[in-house]
Amino acid sequence: MNRLAKISDIDAIKQMAAKYTRELGFILRPALIEAIKREELLFDDNTGSFCHYHTRRDGVSVIYEICVPEQFRNMGIAKSFLYMIPLPIQLKCPIDNESNNFYQHLGFKLVGVEQGKKRRLNVWRLETWTINGGNGKPAEEE
Repeated sequence: MNRLAKISDIDAIKQMAAKYTRELGFILRPALIEAIKREELLFDDNTGSFCHYHTRRDGVSVIYEICVPEQFRNMGIAKSFLYMIPLPIQLKCPIDNESNNFYQHLGFKLVGVEQGKKRRLNVWRLETWTINGGNGKPAEEE
């Protein structure tokens, strides 16, 4: 079940993040603690999946990391995290990462490509939910 993360979840989140360091980079414990205080770290008890984001002063929610273990992918976990984040949402994803297909499928628009520290990054943005008839609601809410 997806929910706001608690301090007691940090070890599980750090352990999961360590398995996907290549995709996520190194995630600092203090950043996770601050995200919990801001209520901007989501966690799934059953899978260890997590999503770390921040809603900026301009109202844009920026996803820093979203991680679902391989054996739990294609089960709607990441999508349900996204539904919990205020719109608009923006994120950067390495151009060679398979997650790009996921973001495009959900209606994110490719708004640019940037040079990251080590590789090129696609910049994705979602202004409104446009799937399932374009009524602005995720399928689960229809």
